Amino acid sequence: MPSSSRKLLSTNSEQWRLAHEDLHIRNTTDTKHDVRIEIYDSEICCHRAHYQLLSGQSGCSVNLLQAGCYRVKAVLDRQHESVAAVTVSDEPERTIFVHIQNDGITIKEGVTPSRP
Repeated sequence: MPSSSRKLLSTNSEQWRLAHEDLHIRNTTDTKHDVRIEIYDSEICCHRAHYQLLSGQSGCSVNLLQAGCYRVKAVLDRQHESVAAVTVSDEPERTIFVHIQNDGITIKEGVTPSRP
């Protein structure tokens, strides 16, 4: 087989998910939380979603956005708000990462490994 051939990845594989994941949300608290996400490309809202995450639950969206820089707004339990500019691409370190911890919410670029 030629050396330039590429390995096909199952759409269920961790590698495929990391390569295509645009948004990752993780709740590391002991309680259920309500999260509202808005993603803007310039001044245009290109994604709006509402999530209810149980304690320890996480989720992701794949192939949601084109590569580029986005303004992301996350509101936790209609009380705590976080806004950040995040660059999105097919690289795992270029993923929108919304993290709920200690009753606060942060938005970062790149997914950090979860702890067992």
